Formats: sequence, structure tokens, C-alpha cells
Amino acid sequence: MRIKDGFSVVNLQGQNTVVADSANSSELQNTIVLTDTSLFLWNMLKNGDVSKPQMLDALLDNFDISTVLALSDIDVFIRTMRENGLIEE
Repeated sequence: MRIKDGFSVVNLQGQNTVVADSANSSELQNTIVLTDTSLFLWNMLKNGDVSKPQMLDALLDNFDISTVLALSDIDVFIRTMRENGLIEE
């Protein structure tokens, strides 16, 4: 899976926020603020096609996080991105 073209993250008032370019502005109905781990996952999916096991390995390698918490973060991230139409699978 990967992040669809036309969406990016900007820092708005200290928060990493997902924004749409003008062509996709009507598609993004919610404000999505990313945590450190979700920003990390966003960047992975923005840079190419990534699987859930690859996301898990990367989180465990780069954050002091348990496997259970990492899997939960991944599930919430994927669900949020799917619900907002930001992922191509």
C-alpha cells in the first residue's frame, strides 16, 4: 500500500497535519494530525509500496516500542488513512 498522490504533511502550529493539494481538496473532509509514529509510517508509504510486516519491522527498529503497541499504531494508522481515502492498495 502507499499514500495517494496529491496529499502531503505540513507543520501547522507545531502539529504534523495532512493536507491536500488544490485538485484533491474536496476529498479530504477531516483534519488529520499525525503522531511521531504515524508520521514515520506516512513517510514510508509516501516513498513507495510498503506492507504491514515492513511497517512493523521499521517501527520496532526505529522506536522504543513494544510489538503490541506497534501493531496497534499501524492498525489505527491504516484504518484512518483508508477511512479518509488516502491509501492506494
